[in-house]
Amino acid sequence: MKNTRFDSIVRPKTAVVLLCLFLMFTLSSCGTSRLADRGGLDPEISKLLKTPVSVESYPDAYVVYLLDEVIEEVFPDGRSNRTVHQTFTIVSETGKYWADQEIGFNSRTETATLLYARTITPEGKSIPLKENAIKIVTPYSCYPSYSDYKRLTFSLPGATVGSTIDYKYVVEEKEPTFQGVFTDQYFVQWYNPTLLARYKIIAPQDMKLRYRASNPPKGFSVAPTVTNHGDKKAYLWEYRNIPQILDEDDKPPMEEIAFNILVTSMDSWKRFFRWWREEIEAKPVADPAIKDKVAQLTAALSSTEEKIAALYDYVKQEIRYVSIGLGKSGYTPEAAPEVFENKYGDCKDQSTLLIAMLRDAGISASYVLIPTHSRRNLIVDFPYPFQFNHCIVAVENERGHHFLDPTAQYHRFDYLPEYDQNRGVLIFKDHKTIFSHTPLDKPEANGYISQNNIEIKTDGSIEITERNLTSGDNEASQRQFYTEYTPIEIKETLEEIVNDLAPGAKLMEYDYTNPLDFQARFTESVKVRAPDYCKKAGDILIFQLPDIEISFFGASKEERRYPIVRKANSHRKNVAAFNIPKGYEVYHLPEPVQIENPYFEYRSSYRMDGGKVFFLGECITRAGLIPPQAYEGYRRSAQDVEKSCERYVLFREKI
Repeated sequence: MKNTRFDSIVRPKTAVVLLCLFLMFTLSSCGTSRLADRGGLDPEISKLLKTPVSVESYPDAYVVYLLDEVIEEVFPDGRSNRTVHQTFTIVSETGKYWADQEIGFNSRTETATLLYARTITPEGKSIPLKENAIKIVTPYSCYPSYSDYKRLTFSLPGATVGSTIDYKYVVEEKEPTFQGVFTDQYFVQWYNPTLLARYKIIAPQDMKLRYRASNPPKGFSVAPTVTNHGDKKAYLWEYRNIPQILDEDDKPPMEEIAFNILVTSMDSWKRFFRWWREEIEAKPVADPAIKDKVAQLTAALSSTEEKIAALYDYVKQEIRYVSIGLGKSGYTPEAAPEVFENKYGDCKDQSTLLIAMLRDAGISASYVLIPTHSRRNLIVDFPYPFQFNHCIVAVENERGHHFLDPTAQYHRFDYLPEYDQNRGVLIFKDHKTIFSHTPLDKPEANGYISQNNIEIKTDGSIEITERNLTSGDNEASQRQFYTEYTPIEIKETLEEIVNDLAPGAKLMEYDYTNPLDFQARFTESVKVRAPDYCKKAGDILIFQLPDIEISFFGASKEERRYPIVRKANSHRKNVAAFNIPKGYEVYHLPEPVQIENPYFEYRSSYRMDGGKVFFLGECITRAGLIPPQAYEGYRRSAQDVEKSCERYVLFREKI
C-alpha cells in the first residue's frame, strides 16, 4: 500500500520505536540519491512562493504545504513508480523539525531515490542538500525477519521559521504486491494546511480504476479529470486551499475525518482472498518441536477452552511482540517453526504460530485480518485490499467465533482488547473467506471494582484498607504495571499515589496476586494511613470519601470539533464502608445521585446501617460516538458526575 502522508513519510515525533531502532545506519543500493542542481525553481513553485504565508496567516499550523504532489505511473503488471514532490514553508518553531524527513520503503520490492532537496531561505537563497546528509536506515535491524523495511532519511540545512523546504523523490516497484493489481490511498488533507494538492495516476488504457473519496470539504468535487494519451489514461485530482485537520483527543481515525481517496483496479474481493491464501497456506504448520510443546502444554487439560487458554497464554508470553504494522513488513508471515525458534514476531507471525499450535491440538483456528480502532472500520462494499493494519486469530465456538489477539500480552484469553472490539474483519477459514464482526463486550467484562474499609479516628486521621478487582483492559493495565515495574518502582509509584491522597499520607502495606497467572483474576490491596485527613469547623468534622474520582476523557473542552470515540464498554464500581467517629453523630449525608444518558449512566448513594455508613457508586460507560452536537449535554452530565465525587459527609460532636 502506498500512501504519501500516512505511511511513506514519517513525520517527526510520530513513531515510537524500540531502543535498537536508533542504530544501524547503512548505505544501501536499495535507496539512492542522484541529487541534481536544479538551478531555478519550477514556475509553479515560484508562483506559490509569492503567496503570503506567515504565523499570523496560519496560527495553528507548524508548516504550510505550498505543493503536495503525487504522480503514480502504473504498469500493466500492477507495478508503479511513485514520484512525490513536496514543498512547504515553516511557520513555527516546531515546524523546523519538518526539515528532517524519512521515506519508508520495502527494499525487497522497491527502490527509493531522492532526486533533489533544498532549503529556500526567507531571503530567497537556495541551499542544496549535501550528499553526506542522506542515510539509509534499517529501523528493525535487531530483527532479521523485518530487515527489508528501510527508511531513506535526510535533513535539510539552514531551516528556520520562514524557510521553505522543497524536495522530490521516486519510489519504484521492482515487483507488484500481487500480479496485475494496483491499489493506492492519498490523503488530500492532513494536520497542516495545503495551498495546492495534486494527485495523478497514469494507468494503462485497459486498466479500469475504481475510486472512493471520503470526507471532502464543502464545495470540493470528488471526481477526477480523466484524459487519454494513446495507450495510457490519466486520472487527475487537484485541489486548492485545503484546510488543516486540527488535532483533538479521542477523535475518530484520520480516514474518517480527513479528505482522502482510495483507488484500486480490483473489481471484487475474490482476487485478494486468493492472493493472501497463497501467502499463508503453508505457514501455520507445526514441526516436531512445536508438536512437543503443544503436547506438554495440554497434557493435563481436558476441555477445549482450557487448551485454547494454555496455548494462547504461551504465545502471548513467550513470543516477543515486534510492533510492525501490516504493510511495513509485508503481508506474508514467517513459517510457524521459525517464529517458534526466534521467539519473536509481529502480529501475523504470532497469529501463525498460535494457529499452528491450536490445529495441532485438534482445534480449528483461522487467520483474521482486522482494522483496529486506529483505522477506519472495514468498508465491505469497496474492494480496497489494504484496509487492515492487524492480524489476529479466530476459533469457532457455539456462538460463532472466539477471537484471540496473541499480541495482547497482558490480556486474559476471554477478553479481546478494546482496539479490536466491534470491528469488521475478514476470517480466512478453510477454503472460504468470511466477512464478520468482532464482538463488543459487556461493561462488566471491562471492570474496576474498588472495595474500601475506612476507619475514621477522633483526631481526624483515617486508615484505609482497599482491595481492587479488575477485568478486561483494566486488568491488563494492572498486570502490565506489576510485571514491567521493578519492586522499588512499584513501591515508589504507590507512595506517589498515596501522597496525592493527602499531604503526609503513608503507604503502610500493599499486596497483589501474580500478574502472570492468567488462570485467576488479578487483585491488589493496599493499606494507607492519612493524618489530619478530616477537617474541623467548630463542632463539625468534615469527611470526603477518598479515591472515588471519576473523570471523562474529552469532556474538558468548551466545544468539540470531532466526535468523541469510546471504543469499549466499561464498568467502574466503588464500594466503601466507614465508621462514625467516637463522640460524633452523622449531621449530613449527601443525597443520592442518578444520571443517565445515551453515553453513560451513573448512580451513587450513602446509607447508615448498624453504626456504619455505606457508600455505593457505579459508572457504566457505553461504547460509541458522541457527536459534536450532543457534546454540550454530555459535558454537562460528566461535570455533574465529577462534582458528585467531591461531596462531603458531615459529623457533629454529640452534646
